[in-house]
Amino acid sequence: MPRFAAFDTARLRGASTPGRLPWSARAVTLLRVDTTGVVDQAKTPAEKRLLLVSATSKDLVLVAWPGQWSQ
Repeated sequence: MPRFAAFDTARLRGASTPGRLPWSARAVTLLRVDTTGVVDQAKTPAEKRLLLVSATSKDLVLVAWPGQWSQ
């Protein structure tokens, strides 16, 4: 029987915090951790759209980018 992950997001900043999140910027990477622990990474705009469309409400999606709001 698979063990399902439970994510504590209390210490994470929401994507709305910076005012404008540069989703399509080359330096921005999306990471998705699914309930089985599998991690996917998306760097291109097409990969990012696919990752977001395929993510479920039980997945953890993180955004990492350098600069003023560094990861």
